[in-house]
Amino acid sequence: MTRNQVKKPLIIQLVGWALILAPIGYYVTTALQWQNWSLVVLIEQLLALPHGPLKMVVILSSPLVGLAVHSVKAIGWISFMLYCGATIFVNFYIAYTSEAVTNFSASLYSLTGVLAILVYVVRKEIMAPYFNPKMRWWESAERFPFKLDVLLKSEQGEEKISSRTFDISVSGCFLTTDLEYQTGQKIDLNIKLMDPVDLQAEVVWVCPGNENVPKGIGIRFISNLKEIATQVNRFKEKYSKAERFPFQLDAQIQQSGGTEHINAKTFDVSVSGCFLITDHPYEAGQQLELNLKLLEPIHLTAQVIWVSAGDEKIPQGIGVKFTSHLDEVSMMVTRFRKNYGPTVPEKKISASPA
Repeated sequence: MTRNQVKKPLIIQLVGWALILAPIGYYVTTALQWQNWSLVVLIEQLLALPHGPLKMVVILSSPLVGLAVHSVKAIGWISFMLYCGATIFVNFYIAYTSEAVTNFSASLYSLTGVLAILVYVVRKEIMAPYFNPKMRWWESAERFPFKLDVLLKSEQGEEKISSRTFDISVSGCFLTTDLEYQTGQKIDLNIKLMDPVDLQAEVVWVCPGNENVPKGIGIRFISNLKEIATQVNRFKEKYSKAERFPFQLDAQIQQSGGTEHINAKTFDVSVSGCFLITDHPYEAGQQLELNLKLLEPIHLTAQVIWVSAGDEKIPQGIGVKFTSHLDEVSMMVTRFRKNYGPTVPEKKISASPA
């Protein structure tokens, strides 16, 4: 199965590794403070302190919590919340009972750091992947926003109902439909990819419809997987190697769910994506909303594929892949091609260094 070449969000990696390596950091700082590098002696001295046993429990549990955070499952988020709560309690206890100014200051600094992490991690976009596997885009089969015609067979197996895909991958797709389906229900369908394909699928989730996703069903393919993978990859090949045009177009970038608008210009553009010149910091995998002035202004969504620090050939900016309105963009870029002629050398942005 093709997997997205997008890493876990940076904050998840940083928090996970910080927790895993925390005991080493505590050992080094304590050894420097006490001028003693014997691990056994340091443990004995720590346990002899009034707050020592509590501190030891927090230190030893840190790597386990870090591994749980890296797992990006519900237990990881719950463990982290409990760990932060325990750390806050222990630090308050130390700050309240300690007579030493250094311990008091160190506890307050530690408490401030934990609170800062807590405030960030409880944000919806960070918490969601821990409880919803569909939000873990870095471990999902890559999805393409192709609007393909689909015929669904009725439960009687005779009548065929027309539908369209909202997006598709080698393992499944989302179908727009007003029909009622249940999770786990098996359905027969025909998808018009490069060639029509008959297959069976299982309904894995039902969406009532919202501002981002229309009413419909998410399905998992359970037959003809090789044929589907071959044809979807042919689609991918077609779009990832799309001709690129050096059009300097005005663009406005907005992070999904955010309110800040960043003005930018395209360095080049194709039917599948573009390179945006900007010095604003972005990370691979970020979801964006774009207002792009092609022949007509168009509002679409995109995903950051790679980040360029800038060099003599390519300016500072980001390479993005369009994730909506591909048909409309394709039509406009094709009209550009007829009007403006030659293309620029192809750049495989998905393979470029971050």
